[in-house]
Amino acid sequence: MTTAPMQSERPEPFELFCSQFRSQRDAIVLLRQLHHMSKAVQRHRGMTMALLAGNTMFEGDFAILQRQVERRLASLEIFAAAGGDLLSERDQQNLHNAWNTISADWQNDDVIDNFELHSHFIEQLHSMMVQLAKKIERPVSAAMVEDHGAELIGSEENYPKIFKQIELLNFIAKQTPEMVEQLARMRGLATYAAAKGECEYYLDRKLRFALQCVRTQHEKLRLQAERMQNILEGALPSVSYIKTYELKLMFLLNTVDMDVLSGAEISSSSHQLFKLATEIIDVYLKVAEDGFDVIAKWHDEDLELWLA
Repeated sequence: MTTAPMQSERPEPFELFCSQFRSQRDAIVLLRQLHHMSKAVQRHRGMTMALLAGNTMFEGDFAILQRQVERRLASLEIFAAAGGDLLSERDQQNLHNAWNTISADWQNDDVIDNFELHSHFIEQLHSMMVQLAKKIERPVSAAMVEDHGAELIGSEENYPKIFKQIELLNFIAKQTPEMVEQLARMRGLATYAAAKGECEYYLDRKLRFALQCVRTQHEKLRLQAERMQNILEGALPSVSYIKTYELKLMFLLNTVDMDVLSGAEISSSSHQLFKLATEIIDVYLKVAEDGFDVIAKWHDEDLELWLA
């Protein structure tokens, strides 16, 4: 007597889950790529300004960075094309055109025009990061329950993590990049002024505004970092680095305020300012990178929850 095979569960929910799971995984990959691309373009902006001011110390590092940005952009375009509609063709083309504009004949650029071209490019990158973060705020298992009526054991217990995920994505894909960009803008302007040995009037206005933005954004992020420590309950240990580096940040801000913006001859070297600012920026970037690791871990755990 032949026994009929056991009837398996209908494939449709699994196909739908796997499709959405892959889409979110691709979004996380793209988020990481945009994060690293933004970091590279911010450094490129600072080094370009130093070179335009006549500081040749950055030439070697700049040549390497230029090639890295080009490779990152080429890889980003391939990842985006493979990711379906995660990034629109228009977004991809805008990034390509923006970089071509920045890199073409930059040696003859007006320094402020070059600064603004870089800044616009970075704004585009950050806008795309926010859009992608929105796409992965809700775990796939939660979407299956809420949108398709799937039954999932323990789904109620998963809701606290959903709110943690929303908070964390906002912290690493929006708030931290905003702080980094204000610091990076200040780094570029201060590096240029120090390389010139003086802070001309039009530059003075921009740098004072950037300095104020850093102070304002730092206070917001400091409070949010403390909140994240409580919400995540140790899941993101590096968030404590933000408080650890406060003294170095204050030293940098005071140096810019009392030396670069003093109206007298600037005593700080452009290379020293760039190095100190970069060290602090890298701390914030490290927190964001670790945050993406947490999101990726939760994404994998969501698969296990669904399969269980």
